[in-house]
Amino acid sequence: MKITLTTLLLSALVLVGCADDSSFLTSPESQFNQQSSSPNWVKLPDDPGQGLGVETEYSASKLIKGKKGGVINLKVRIHQHGSEFGDHFEVKAKVKVEKHSFPDDEEILFTITMDPDNAYLNISPSPNTLYKHITVDWEIKGIDVSDIDPETFDYIYVGDNNDILSTSKQHLTVDYNKHKIKVKKGIIYPTTTSNSPGGSRYGFVH
Repeated sequence: MKITLTTLLLSALVLVGCADDSSFLTSPESQFNQQSSSPNWVKLPDDPGQGLGVETEYSASKLIKGKKGGVINLKVRIHQHGSEFGDHFEVKAKVKVEKHSFPDDEEILFTITMDPDNAYLNISPSPNTLYKHITVDWEIKGIDVSDIDPETFDYIYVGDNNDILSTSKQHLTVDYNKHKIKVKKGIIYPTTTSNSPGGSRYGFVH
């Protein structure tokens, strides 16, 4: 098990854990949408550490066995004194890899990394290399959500060429009073078509 969180003089915590097994779900038909511009990602605070002015990377890794599956957990809590969006910038992300998602006799190091500026995750290796879906539960609190339109708010999968694939999800929430966004059971299926996105960015747009 490996945990990585690179930041300077900030109070942040990364936790990595294990998951229970769950059954395999069949992938639905997928439709790609061509976009002429970059996605309008939800923005994260410029400097939640109050003036340190350093680039921060939040990531967590875990070595997962194919026959068992597992979960990568990322938890961040940074004090942002005097912010109108709350005393703390908080992130809770959980990415579940199903058992039998790759050969049972293999172990693979999975890493999730949250972009320091925008609300998206990079997942490595790409879920497109797996046999089964992955599941994401993710909450971000202490950010400006005032300009998020609930009609355009979404959780999506975006490739390097800006092809966009909507994900299946159980709940998608924007809470204006608590300055919070959340996705529950965001299901990301491996894509096998020649037009599948080349990258692996998964996040909130509006």
